[in-house]
Amino acid sequence: MRTEGTPTELQRRRYLAVQRIAEGYTTQEVADFLGVDPRSVRRWMATSRQHGAAGLAAQLGPGPGRPPKLTTTQEKIVLRWLSDLPTEHGFPTELWSAPRLAQLVEQEFGVHFHPDYLGTWLRQRGYTPQKPRRVPREQDDEAIAQWLAEDWPRIKQKARRRGACLLWIDESGLLMAPLLRRSWALRGHPPESKYKAGHREKVSVAAALWLPPLRDRLHLAYQTLVNGYFTTVEVAEFLSGAVQGLPGPVIAVWDGGTMHKGDPIRALVEESQGRLDIEPLPAHAPELMPVEFLWRWL
Repeated sequence: MRTEGTPTELQRRRYLAVQRIAEGYTTQEVADFLGVDPRSVRRWMATSRQHGAAGLAAQLGPGPGRPPKLTTTQEKIVLRWLSDLPTEHGFPTELWSAPRLAQLVEQEFGVHFHPDYLGTWLRQRGYTPQKPRRVPREQDDEAIAQWLAEDWPRIKQKARRRGACLLWIDESGLLMAPLLRRSWALRGHPPESKYKAGHREKVSVAAALWLPPLRDRLHLAYQTLVNGYFTTVEVAEFLSGAVQGLPGPVIAVWDGGTMHKGDPIRALVEESQGRLDIEPLPAHAPELMPVEFLWRWL
């Protein structure tokens, strides 16, 4: 909701909020007194702690016909908002848009930007609209950072020392439903793509990417199962074929899925007599698995 008032009035409101908090009033009490959202009070306090009074100051726009300006400090604050989730600023979804940012700029600083101009303003500073990358909520960023900092260097060093092939394995499934694309048709009369109702045929795919010891080229192997899925037995057979077809030691990297655990996998490692090592990835870290990028093309 837009906060009404001139830039000077909005500035006074921000200063008063900081003063009241310093006097011992709660965030909710200050928000009720000023008629604003408690999130606004918390943002003002954070800005005051980091930038002092300059971060709360209003910036009056220049003459008619010219777009208003923000101070350098305010520009940094606006750009930093883009590192936050929009929901943290009171919006219902997690997508930033120029109208939302323009609304927040006017609410916080009393400076009006047309959304189109704000889009240009953002592009001039290296920001572009982008499709969000899907990230599992269960993802452990600390575990991923630790794996990249410690485990991955250790794995590469072990591969160099042993002259081993590096092997990445992953699985996916595809429903054999028709793939729909846009097609020209009369407005209001969308074309139809007929398919068999109840048709649930699928194809499961296991794929392996590997680098030989010389690291001079990347290789791909895959296996498909029609109307089936990869259990630990099928995965062990696929991995066994890869190990037999590769020269020297093999270091396999994969996720912690259930099909990557169990007696068939343990037996394969034991039978390899030290030729096969398995290195697990952190949980819910698809960006660390290069095979994942292949599935985007299917």
